Amino acid sequence: MINSSSNLPQENATYGRLRKLRSWREGIAQTVIFVITEDCQLRCRYCYECGKNNHEKMTFDIAKDAIDYVLTHQENFSSDSVIWQFTGGEPLLEIELMDEICDYIKVRTYELEHIWFNNYRISVGSNGLLYDDPRVQNFIHKNAKHISFGISIDGTKEKHDSQRIFPNGQGSYDEIMKRFPLWKEQSQILHTKATVSHDDLRMVKDSILHLWEIGIKDVIINCVFEDIWHDGDDHLLEQQLKELADTMIEKNMYQEYDTAFFERYIGLPLDPVIENNNWCGSGKMFAVSAQGLFYPCMRFAQYSLENRKEINTGNTQDGINLNRLRPFLSLNRTAQSPQECIDCEIASGCAWCQGYNYDRADTDTIFQRSTSICKMHKARVRANNYFWNQLDKIVPPPKNDTRIMKLQQRKGMQTLLLLPYADVSLFCHYPPPDTQQLPKETMSIETLKKVVYYALTHNLSINVILGKDPLSEEFLKELNQCSHLFLRPISTIDENDSESLFIYDFENDLWNDSLKGNFLILRINRENLPQLPEWLKQHSFAFDRISLIIKDLTGATENDFATYQTVLHSIATWLPEREEQKPLELSFLTDRLTLTEPNHCDAGIKHLTVAPDGGFYLCPGFYHQGLPKITDIAESLKTHEIPIKNKQLLQLDHAPICETCDAYHCKRCIFLNKQTTLEINTPSRQQCVYSHLERNVSQTLIEPLFLQDDVSISEIDYLDPFDKLITKNNPFIQEN
Repeated sequence: MINSSSNLPQENATYGRLRKLRSWREGIAQTVIFVITEDCQLRCRYCYECGKNNHEKMTFDIAKDAIDYVLTHQENFSSDSVIWQFTGGEPLLEIELMDEICDYIKVRTYELEHIWFNNYRISVGSNGLLYDDPRVQNFIHKNAKHISFGISIDGTKEKHDSQRIFPNGQGSYDEIMKRFPLWKEQSQILHTKATVSHDDLRMVKDSILHLWEIGIKDVIINCVFEDIWHDGDDHLLEQQLKELADTMIEKNMYQEYDTAFFERYIGLPLDPVIENNNWCGSGKMFAVSAQGLFYPCMRFAQYSLENRKEINTGNTQDGINLNRLRPFLSLNRTAQSPQECIDCEIASGCAWCQGYNYDRADTDTIFQRSTSICKMHKARVRANNYFWNQLDKIVPPPKNDTRIMKLQQRKGMQTLLLLPYADVSLFCHYPPPDTQQLPKETMSIETLKKVVYYALTHNLSINVILGKDPLSEEFLKELNQCSHLFLRPISTIDENDSESLFIYDFENDLWNDSLKGNFLILRINRENLPQLPEWLKQHSFAFDRISLIIKDLTGATENDFATYQTVLHSIATWLPEREEQKPLELSFLTDRLTLTEPNHCDAGIKHLTVAPDGGFYLCPGFYHQGLPKITDIAESLKTHEIPIKNKQLLQLDHAPICETCDAYHCKRCIFLNKQTTLEINTPSRQQCVYSHLERNVSQTLIEPLFLQDDVSISEIDYLDPFDKLITKNNPFIQEN
């Protein structure tokens, strides 16, 4: 079979083996397909060729006319190489015709001094039943240097015989395996094409392992595109592939074997402009039917369609109808996709069949994409994520790996904040928990396993918030399966722990001058803010970045605003001197100098919190204050969704006060919003004023830090954007 190639980097031996060049000059060579018969010995249950018959057979004259047309119209076939592909039905039923066609191709390309004379490949996809026929063997030996021969084997005998059957219902596995040793002996690389449908989902893992065992190391396999899937099929596929992934990693099989179900670059977002190609090759390939009709793909011939009339794009007598070909050559992903597909965060690798799209469309159009395979693609992506996230822990991916960079650029969920027990450190604006509302619970290992699996299958990292209590070895062992980071109080700092984020409570923790790290979260009360400039001068050299959290921000008054402004100016005066010795990032002053768009907390959008009981909350504050959970991990593993009600209110375009604000560094804390205004999309005056005080003082740092050419922060005449908004929206207030 002709197989698709991939763009996996070759820097790492382990990753390099995961996509060998599967086809001859794939993507460069022109493909010319001869449908030489519509007959077949089998009646495979999932076959899309619904009109099999034993009378539609190509004649040599039809083939000859098609070849002459292709070879003499180089303006339409300008590739410097070609794949002459034979299909059906079962092409080996017409082996003598195939032989005659190939002989004619060789003669004509020689006579015409055509570039394809010695620059071609003969591709045959077969059920294998006639492979040992002397005529077939003679054809193979005759074309040995140019032939690629694929036999379809679906997996184990049980799986194969459940689908690939003779007209009398008997399975074909035993008959094909009689010819298998000869095929294996004659082929340098064994190619097969396996198909998965509803009835054989439970056999997927064992079938792939079986194909590897008999010597087919590179298994091309996919789910059928047709709308045959039942409720729960996606979970069954995911489970089968998860078990396969476990086996591959446990037995180091990833070093030698490959399956198309595990591709490193599937399940990533696609740019609607840059990555807008059509998945299918319809229009770029050239298929010729037994009647001498041209098709953009054999799936548009009548014997492959159930609901629509065929679309041909010419014939051997009149040539190509370029107007009919235009829609196929102009197809792209967005033009045919519903909005949910265009916006999908895991769109890469989601395939479709243009012929099936046409056959199932609401009107006679090729521009309506079927989404029948959507849930099966999502299941494959979850299993694929699980495999690669596990493997990355064993074999580090290549530097500048595209997959990792794209995952970091996702707009959607990226992180789970995990609370292993109730008494964890506070690290943000929310107050200490209500001990009467919050149970003293600890996350069980079983719950943790579910959280880790959810993270692995949804490409999420885990940020573990710790308190004074250490985690058990069993807990750490489970965590080590996925990407994770610790947020821990400074009292638990380990000298060797340079990767954690450290939390320092100004009022309640003792500072240790031997502390060192990359990132410090500094929590402080308003009354102690005047001490902050001197504290930074004395202790900031221990860290590269300090994120400031004002614990009691919501109670701030006009006097507090004035005090904070003085504090900020004092720090801004000192910071350039500090910069000369060692750069320091201060979330409240330097972030605004580097941001060109909002960098909000984005709770519920980019991260969610998992409590000790396995419940999902918007952030730790919602859990600590005893507010209702969104759902729990067990339910999320069933639905693979976290049903946040009125989720749009978390988005910036549903926050009237914030959507045009350029205090980009503001965290826009939804917990503070809910606590003070009772609405998660509406910030308090205190939150807005503090952020704008920081914004304005950041402006004074542009020149001292030599950022004049790179940073622009405009002058404004307000500290609370609500004042500007209400002036604009209130009909009783006139703007000056």
